[in-house]
Parts: sequence; C-alpha cells; structure tokens
Amino acid sequence: MSKFSWLGVIFSPITQWLKNRGEKQQAAHQRDLAIINNQARLAQSTKDYNHEWEMASLQDKDKILRFISYFMFTSPILITVISPTHGNQIFTNLESVPSWLVQTWVAINGGVWGIASLKNVVPEFIHNFKRKGADNGNVTKPT
Repeated sequence: MSKFSWLGVIFSPITQWLKNRGEKQQAAHQRDLAIINNQARLAQSTKDYNHEWEMASLQDKDKILRFISYFMFTSPILITVISPTHGNQIFTNLESVPSWLVQTWVAINGGVWGIASLKNVVPEFIHNFKRKGADNGNVTKPT
C-alpha cells in the first residue's frame, strides 16, 4: 500500500460530487435540447397537442424569481433566530414603511408565486376540459 493511499479516501467524495454535477449538467443540457427540438417540431405541425405552457413548465423559467422572493420573506425570520437584536431592528424598521407599500409588495410577491405558477396550470386545465368535452361529444350510444 502506498504512503499516499489516504488521499483516495479524502478525494473520493470530491470526485463523486464532480461526477454527479457533470451528469446533472448533461441531463439539463439534454432536456434543453429536447425542448428546442420539440418546439421546432411543434412549429412544423398544427395537429400536435403540445402547447407553449407545456414548454414553459419544462423550462421552469421562474425559478430565480421564486428563490429571490422566498429569500426576502425568509431572511428576517432567520436573522431574528440567529440574532434577536438585529431581527428586532428589522421588524421595527418595517413598521415605519407605509402599510400600502407593504401590501403592494406582498401582492406582487403573491403574483410571483401564484400567478406565475397558475400560468402553466390553468391552460393545461382548460385544454384537458375542452378535450374531455370533445371526447364526450363523439361518444356513440349503443342502440
């Protein structure tokens, strides 16, 4: 056994982490290519049922905006837990902000979380509802 064999024990988790990270990036790249290829196919076909909302839900474009929004709501709580003095100062300062501005800020963040998520769900729901209605209209009754 070599006198440097202990390095393998240390670098093994790092090597595995790098391998996993590379596989994850490759999978994300393949997903992005599949989306691009599907969009090209959709542009050429008028009969397919894939829609813009399906592509948007696969891409998850709002991830960074949701993270920032979540961070803004969570930070004061975490700061208060870690340092009650600083946390108390944050909430004291927040009381000096006009209530209409706080309410607007909350509504905007609600839109980021709610409407941004619904923009992918509602079209799918409507599409499935219409499709179910069309399927029911084509049902032949037994005679």
